[in-house]
Amino acid sequence: MLDKIHVSRSGEFTDSEGKQIQLRGVNLDPTVKYPSVPHSTSHSPLSQPFFDDASKASFVNHPVHLDEVEQHIRNLKELGYNAIRYPFTWESLEHEGPGIYDNEYIDYTIKVLKKIYEVGGIYVYLDPHQDVWSRFSGGSGAPLWTLYCAGLKPQNFEVTEAAILQNAYIDPDSKEEKKPYPKMLWPTNYYRLAAQTMLTLFFGGKKFTPKCIINGQNIQDYLQGKFIDAVMTLYSRIIEKAPEIVAGNCVIGLETMNEPSTGYFTDLDLSQIPKDRKLRKGTTPTAFQSFQLGEGMAVTVDVYDISIIGPRKTGTTRVDPKGQSAWLSKSERDKIDELYNWERSDKWKAGMCIWRLHEVWNMDPKDQAVLRKPNYFAIDPSSGATIDMHYFINNMFLDFYQRYRERFREIDRESFLFLQPPTLQPPPELKHTTLIDEKTIYACHFYDGMSLMFKSWNRIYNVDTLGILRGRYKNPIFSLVFGETNIRKCLRKQLAEMKQEGKDLLGQQVPVFFTEIGMPFDMDDKKAYKNGDFSSQVAAMDALGYALEGSNLSFSLWCYCTENSHKWGDSWNNEDFSIWSKDDMSITQTKTSLDTKLQNDSGFAPSFSTIPHGHISEISLEGEKPVPLFSGIRALNAILRPYPLKLCGQFKSAEFDLAGKEYKLIIDSNAKSDAPNHTLIYLPKIHFPMGQTSIKTTSGTFLYDPDKQILRWSHETGVQSITLHRVSESSEPVSGDPEGCMVM
Repeated sequence: MLDKIHVSRSGEFTDSEGKQIQLRGVNLDPTVKYPSVPHSTSHSPLSQPFFDDASKASFVNHPVHLDEVEQHIRNLKELGYNAIRYPFTWESLEHEGPGIYDNEYIDYTIKVLKKIYEVGGIYVYLDPHQDVWSRFSGGSGAPLWTLYCAGLKPQNFEVTEAAILQNAYIDPDSKEEKKPYPKMLWPTNYYRLAAQTMLTLFFGGKKFTPKCIINGQNIQDYLQGKFIDAVMTLYSRIIEKAPEIVAGNCVIGLETMNEPSTGYFTDLDLSQIPKDRKLRKGTTPTAFQSFQLGEGMAVTVDVYDISIIGPRKTGTTRVDPKGQSAWLSKSERDKIDELYNWERSDKWKAGMCIWRLHEVWNMDPKDQAVLRKPNYFAIDPSSGATIDMHYFINNMFLDFYQRYRERFREIDRESFLFLQPPTLQPPPELKHTTLIDEKTIYACHFYDGMSLMFKSWNRIYNVDTLGILRGRYKNPIFSLVFGETNIRKCLRKQLAEMKQEGKDLLGQQVPVFFTEIGMPFDMDDKKAYKNGDFSSQVAAMDALGYALEGSNLSFSLWCYCTENSHKWGDSWNNEDFSIWSKDDMSITQTKTSLDTKLQNDSGFAPSFSTIPHGHISEISLEGEKPVPLFSGIRALNAILRPYPLKLCGQFKSAEFDLAGKEYKLIIDSNAKSDAPNHTLIYLPKIHFPMGQTSIKTTSGTFLYDPDKQILRWSHETGVQSITLHRVSESSEPVSGDPEGCMVM
């Protein structure tokens, strides 16, 4: 059984003794975004079976085959990780139709979680994952039938540019790209007809599409209800069939919808591209132009590219769907409705854009499209309030969160609920409200904008991503940060600010958890895969580690992908974030070979010297000895990092200098008993081998477990510090040094 996680009054995770703990690990893994049967990744050719087979899809064995679970979990444990964010999709649960759940997939998920529990040492929290609504609109998440529910025809998304899928770039015969799929094009689908419509309906259908009534409910209530039902069906089944993994503190909670987005809300003028929309790449239609394209009309749209100071218009192009519509005709919709037992309001006419149906736009007597209500989504019709990001988060999103939370707490009042607002936006203002309890966690995401969009690590300059999104700069050029040292500090400052923002708006008692953070590995046009030089990736991951350590933040890296390859990355929209790849398993490291490597290369020796105020000795802490399985881990030096596993007192600061091979931790120990204060530090031998590491502290004695790579530091109360430094192999052991010792 895992130790139960508690939360202190200051919003820090603690163990049952009150010692601070940090949860760090990975997202396992992006393969859940697409089915295993048929194995339909985002680089599978777009064809009719892509849609026809959707209801028959199976996600069993995603994220991982049952017989491979133990291997991958041990990989993660050897990195010092103790937590997994476990994504799943709505589609994986309910792809066949509304209310028809895939019990085989649910049972498979429970088996995976049981195996994780049996390996031990890993906490799991569940993530209902989505990106731009669905894989049929260029992302992942919702089943195909939800698009049909809205009256949309995904088969025509390509020609109408209602969504741009990587699948459309793949030749059906060769299975290769017909033309290169542009870097990070997929997020632009957030601002195209399909995803914007679905997310608007999901969060605001009752106010903005009153004619969209299906089976007696507004489409907002229908979609939200089905989503929540599906998620809670999975969670309830876990409690019912495997109560031990919840009671044993393996499954610790559930997150809300991954990366919710605003749809058309915050588009204050539908005839214009919002000025604060920084993501403009490729064809960039306004909302009104998307409406017209959706009904098959030709439109001339702007084309953009991304520069370091923001989007840059490169020209215009004519997009002509040639009369093909992104909306189901009456006959097509009638067949769909019969299949899914849907009855719609008589006011909901088929073959017409939902937004034309609601008189946002129409056709004039000359058969020209006319925008009648350019600010339709900018004003709440019930209150007259302006719908900006703050309003959306504290109203539309909050209504969903309250509904989701209520259902979850009916099932489980003891586990954690991870509250996730829109990406890189402040959480709702819930401080001192009943929607915050002692089991609420603030889940936030962070990606460095420049590294993400350009897939490179620029050591010369970067930008303040969070500052740009918060509107702090009149011109993005003022957000520039120069020099790698300042770039690292800027990243650290951004994460610290997000943490403080969470505390200010949710309450000091709410923990902050970065449930997604990461860097792309296919940097510099995949140069590392050709020459083996991962220095850019190491520097980028080290900068993230430095930023997280500054505030002792818990995190789950995006990601660990069991199907990652150099060619297709994480097999989803050319993303390549996985810290592990099968294509980097050129050297198989067993426990024996790794220990031999450490002895030969590092002067490893199982003995210690003494210091005046204590002693260091080698021990074996309780538990099974893990087997190092680093094969396939990329940028290992930057990912494998020391950190306080259990901290006796309050965290003050920490810093790991990868280049200088030094780790310094400062704490304020507040124990009130005469018993020794013990702080446990994960100390990887790759950085701090036992023949080449000096330790300097303000007080204390030490015990080290070389198998688990854990240093137990027994120290006095008050402000205490410990510095571990790797010295050269030729250095002489420190003898009689009053400030520390040499580990030998």
